[in-house]
Amino acid sequence: MMRLKVCGMREPDNIRELIKQIQPDWMGLIFHPSSPRFVDRKNADFIKALEISKVGVFVNADISDIQKTIHSFGLKTLQLHGEETVDEVSKIKEKTGLEIFKVFSVNDSIQWDLLESYLPFVDFFLFDTFTKSYGGSGKVFNWQLLQDYPFEKPFLLSGGISLDHIDTIQNLQSQVPQMKGIDINSKFEIVPGLKDVSLIEKFKGKI
Repeated sequence: MMRLKVCGMREPDNIRELIKQIQPDWMGLIFHPSSPRFVDRKNADFIKALEISKVGVFVNADISDIQKTIHSFGLKTLQLHGEETVDEVSKIKEKTGLEIFKVFSVNDSIQWDLLESYLPFVDFFLFDTFTKSYGGSGKVFNWQLLQDYPFEKPFLLSGGISLDHIDTIQNLQSQVPQMKGIDINSKFEIVPGLKDVSLIEKFKGKI
């Protein structure tokens, strides 16, 4: 069974509905200020109290800001979506002790040797489509590149995933069993930050 991460959540009623109907493995909260799905602190207490694994998505953030956000929102996982270096990731892992997803944005190729140094400090890699705005583009990269994945480290697939991709996802997972989860966002939205939960329910029932 593939694990499911629903990213870009923000609105309390929508979050309640997602947890009640879907119970995803992870719920992603975006803390990159320029994102249209940015989560401000007004609902921090509500989100912190939720019984769900909360993933904080950060882009080249200062570790002190990350630590404050962990405390405010009760984060269990950190998704590092920028150009964080191996040294920065290792320090974040050491200081927080949390599960870490390191994102690599894919354009035309993947340089596997660049990922190797991150292996001791991350729990999952996450492959997303390259965009200057760090995700949420709704575009799909060439998933065939992942057939050459050389590590045992598990990874999540992201980037423009929709209901139309079910068969392709299942085929890829059969070829690359290190793919342990799917990260969905923009193709399941009514507007940025507001998900169509019934559509997610259909998707979850098929993966």
